[in-house]
Amino acid sequence: MKRITIDEIAKLAEVSKTTVSRVLNQKPDVNPVTREKVLKIISEHGFQANAFAKAISLQKSNSIGLIIPYEAEYIFSNPFYVEVMRGVSTEVNRRGYFLSICYPTDHNYEDMYTQKRVDGYILMSPGNYHIHIIESLGKVKAPFVATAKIKDFKDMTYVDVDNYNGGRMLTEHLVDLGHKKIAYIGKKSVTSSSDRFHGYEDVLKERGISLDESLVKISSSASSESGYEIMKNLLSENNNLTAVFAASDMLALGVLKAIKEKGINIPSDISVVGYDDIPLAQYMDPPLTTIRQPAYEKGVEATKKLIDFLEDKKPLESSILDLELISRQSSSKHIENK
Repeated sequence: MKRITIDEIAKLAEVSKTTVSRVLNQKPDVNPVTREKVLKIISEHGFQANAFAKAISLQKSNSIGLIIPYEAEYIFSNPFYVEVMRGVSTEVNRRGYFLSICYPTDHNYEDMYTQKRVDGYILMSPGNYHIHIIESLGKVKAPFVATAKIKDFKDMTYVDVDNYNGGRMLTEHLVDLGHKKIAYIGKKSVTSSSDRFHGYEDVLKERGISLDESLVKISSSASSESGYEIMKNLLSENNNLTAVFAASDMLALGVLKAIKEKGINIPSDISVVGYDDIPLAQYMDPPLTTIRQPAYEKGVEATKKLIDFLEDKKPLESSILDLELISRQSSSKHIENK
């Protein structure tokens, strides 16, 4: 059966090709009666738009690039990042675009944009050491939205959460439970973790608790392996800590394992809190107290912003999503001299 063309749909509906195109692209400024007429003809003739023809006619690739500036093994083994990518992928598909994953090598993301192979980018959770990527995107004028902010760097649009406040919420939770010897484990090269640390630091100061530098440990990654090794070292230092603030749930997973291997009870001897509320957090042993940040929604919102800019020239503006403290069985009241 011969496929109907946009020209033929326009003739049957007695409208212009432009009107048919606007109906296909779900643009708002089409008379409802006309829209219904065009959609009925499309349905009756089983019309399917040729995505590549559409891209050529609009001088667009109809493709969104996802820049992942980390090792694939690190990203795909962390449920938080997987949730962000699920959000990106879902929204890209809903809006009728294709998704291209890009690991930045020799500025290949610049070439992809200048060759019109992508229309714009989602930049996955950049850190301070990824500013060169942002500067390169700016050089070729490639629109992009990041799923994390970089502190004091203004030339970017991002979707993030208030990590400073999240750090405060968790530390206040532990201090309210009577804890004073609270260890912190996290990465300082990533703005999110640095902000969480400053929230932790400020609450201790406000509550009259001295910051013990020996309890602040910098991790090389947000992996469970890193949390496990750091926690083993902390436990060997005889520092009488009663709580641990791990700056990610994956770090917390390793922390829990190291504590349990020593035969120490969680939470009656040491409370543990994490950050992210990955799906696994509620099934950890014990279930993990953490900050819930909307990873999936981050991906969706970042993609919406980018595509809205590409299609309707809506301005690219950053946004902050809400956080929630999720209290579970990994944290409890500290009793002195028990």
